Amino acid sequence: MDNRTWFCQALSNKALIDQLKNIKLLVCDVDGSLTDANVYFSLEGEDGRSFSVQDGFAMEKAVKAGLLLSLMSGKSNKTTMLRGMPLGIPEELCIVGVKHKPSIIKELAQRYNLELKHIAIFGDDFLDAQVKLELSDILFIAPANTPFYLTPHADLQLPLAGGQSAFRLFLDLLLFVQSKHFAQELIQNCIQKTT
Repeated sequence: MDNRTWFCQALSNKALIDQLKNIKLLVCDVDGSLTDANVYFSLEGEDGRSFSVQDGFAMEKAVKAGLLLSLMSGKSNKTTMLRGMPLGIPEELCIVGVKHKPSIIKELAQRYNLELKHIAIFGDDFLDAQVKLELSDILFIAPANTPFYLTPHADLQLPLAGGQSAFRLFLDLLLFVQSKHFAQELIQNCIQKTT
């Protein structure tokens, strides 16, 4: 399925769109969600990850539009900070070494005075699906590379894999339905041509 068809199908899901309109905090996993799930190693050890430039562009625009965006990784690595902070994500929302994401997300909800229904998590593996399993009001968004046994718990699955601009496509949808997209009119024109 091409991205435009997926986008239009997602827009036709009224219940989903109603939920997306109320999202104030978007938590994003890092490895496998913002990256291609590969970690590069040298003789010195872990030596970096590959991120999508398109994801980064949309993340920066989303932060400027007022969306709270958090990068949350189960791994303890500096890459998460190095990626997030130049995009405008505050250091306290670049969270690494997380073993139980539901606990951290509940803390974030309290800190920012949010109900769980105002939070979405974008992730590709068990630690991300666990958020939905334990906190059912949270929206769980999964890229295409999510294991098959976790996708039944996702509220929405992207047609793209992590690191292949899947997060950009989701941010395009989220910002568009909230009328905050930097290319709102272009998307609207494109959608009108397909309906």
